[in-house]
Amino acid sequence: MSAATHLLRRKAMYYWRRRLPRPLKSWFHKRHLFLGLGTADTVFARRLAVLLDAKLEEIVTAFEQADLHLTSQQVDGLLRDVVRTHLDKLERLAAAGKSCSSFDADQAKRDDRRAAWTYRLLHSQGSAAIVGSLDEQQMSAEGMTLQDIAAIRNHLSLLRKNNLVPTRPDILQDLVGAHGAPATAMNMATAQDIYFRGMWMALAQSDRRYGGNIVEADDFVAQIFRDRVQPVQRVQDEREMFAHAAMAESEQQQPFETVVERNQPDDVDDRFESIADILVKKRLKARRWTIKSKKQAEQIFSLMEKFMLEERSVEKMSLVRQKDLAAFTSFLEAEIYKHHGKSSKDEFRSIAEMRVIAMSKPENMRGVEAGTLNRHLTFIDQLFDCAVAEGVEMDPRLSLSKLRAIDSSETRAREERTKFSLGQIEKLFEQAPFVNCARWDKLSQFGADGHSLVYHGALYFIPMLIFYGGGRLEEYCGLIMDDVIETNGAHPYLHIAKNKYRRIKNAASKRNIVIHPELIRLGFLRYVALIRSLDYELVFPDLFSPTTKSLLGSRFYKLFKPVLLSAGITEDGLGSHAIRHAFGAILKKRNVRDELRADLLGHRGKTETSERYCEATEISTMYELVCKMPVVTENLVAHPTNIFQWVREKHAPPFSHPNRAKRERTAR
Repeated sequence: MSAATHLLRRKAMYYWRRRLPRPLKSWFHKRHLFLGLGTADTVFARRLAVLLDAKLEEIVTAFEQADLHLTSQQVDGLLRDVVRTHLDKLERLAAAGKSCSSFDADQAKRDDRRAAWTYRLLHSQGSAAIVGSLDEQQMSAEGMTLQDIAAIRNHLSLLRKNNLVPTRPDILQDLVGAHGAPATAMNMATAQDIYFRGMWMALAQSDRRYGGNIVEADDFVAQIFRDRVQPVQRVQDEREMFAHAAMAESEQQQPFETVVERNQPDDVDDRFESIADILVKKRLKARRWTIKSKKQAEQIFSLMEKFMLEERSVEKMSLVRQKDLAAFTSFLEAEIYKHHGKSSKDEFRSIAEMRVIAMSKPENMRGVEAGTLNRHLTFIDQLFDCAVAEGVEMDPRLSLSKLRAIDSSETRAREERTKFSLGQIEKLFEQAPFVNCARWDKLSQFGADGHSLVYHGALYFIPMLIFYGGGRLEEYCGLIMDDVIETNGAHPYLHIAKNKYRRIKNAASKRNIVIHPELIRLGFLRYVALIRSLDYELVFPDLFSPTTKSLLGSRFYKLFKPVLLSAGITEDGLGSHAIRHAFGAILKKRNVRDELRADLLGHRGKTETSERYCEATEISTMYELVCKMPVVTENLVAHPTNIFQWVREKHAPPFSHPNRAKRERTAR
């Protein structure tokens, strides 16, 4: 029989056999379909084969057009079901246990903590989870004893012995099916992960069951008192009542005959996304926001919209109430990973998933910093102002001012700033990039004895520029050729202003920075002349890649961090900006006045006199000031200018991503 008909003949009977297309393999958990046709008639078998082929094509088309994977809403629903089911179960067990005279609350809480850790390991490692050495260290850090750790190991063994891990397929199938999703292999694997996560989250609430920490208790009692004062049936929720009250008030303010029903197209679109788009366009047009500000604002707007929808069932800005804002602020303060937003995957995570990630981190890594929180609230305040300007009827009782974080630190600002000691800076300039590196791609490693290989570029010059000039990292990384001024007076200097490669922090940041004579000795101007002869626009082209939108300073940091580690500098906050702080601190010790230091550093003056009535420091005066800095590089040899080969030959940088550039061109 021809293979084109997909028929096979076995013992005078015909069978239909087809290789399954890729979309159906995970559904049927097999590669082929093999069906007996129950006939020995060739013509009839061929007719059946044609019908079966057509049906299979119809099914394949439907599968290709459908999204068989769990959506984010379905994942969130699965997690809620698991957590809710097991919270109820655990609370019933706790109530039953408390009725016994021999009940020990501390032991019950300890058992729950052990079980929570068991499912935490299953969630992070899968069904074959074990207690590793790092897990033991983290458990010990959280107060777990050796007896607790042994009990967790025993719990994992018992779960496998009793066939409770992995979870029975019928349980996972019911869980997936309840949310209208097919039980594909991928969805079953996702459901298993969610099941372990939900068990962990439910077990982790032991303080609620045995510690009396019931978060809804205050609201519940307050509602009872309100009902006692006004015992009426609450047919509508608070948001509906507010909307009806606003409508009634507007009707009272005008005669009945002038009340006209508004057409739907004229209604204000008060969705979060719509108002956010309007605000972003206005701010960019007025040049009030930079690209960085726009990105930060869009991230917090998107996060707030997701929180309001998933946690508070609020879809429109006109329905936001003060308690919704308070809940969102609490989420930012304590229930989100400190570095949320740095991963590209964060955009697609649900609020529940964000909470789980935060719970898996140490306590000091949960919640955003006070300054970050206040910046988020400033963006949100601007969003609400924009909504009011667009005609959205917002709740007049909304207030963000009382939700702002208060800095309770009693440390002086200058004591909080991290800065290098002079000894650390001297040791920094004794490292491989300044003396003798191994290779162009191993700049932080020392080369062979007797050699002196040095590459001139960003890693070599920028630390010196910061120490001897006090500028910011991005100000130096974004230098262009026109910024290097050599023919306007006796002292060459750098002009700091906004260009297409960098922005400046504020108006005071636009200034001139004189080039220290030590940098001239070590060949900075010779290096600039060589780069200019190659027709580069950037002074440090070794930081630039056309396939990334990251800041040039981010590339520099990747090069600079290994150098800090090789110098034994591991304290938090000791980076390139700490060198800038050292510049300001040294000049202060050498009695340089505040307004002069502000001009050098690009700071605003602290008083009206210093800000409004003082001239910017002249180049000659600035030269005298920077010469007060100690020369920590006097032992360095002034080598002939040596740049990277790929810079000299104007090739693509080795850290660029050609595949990413190809994808972007294809998308355009």
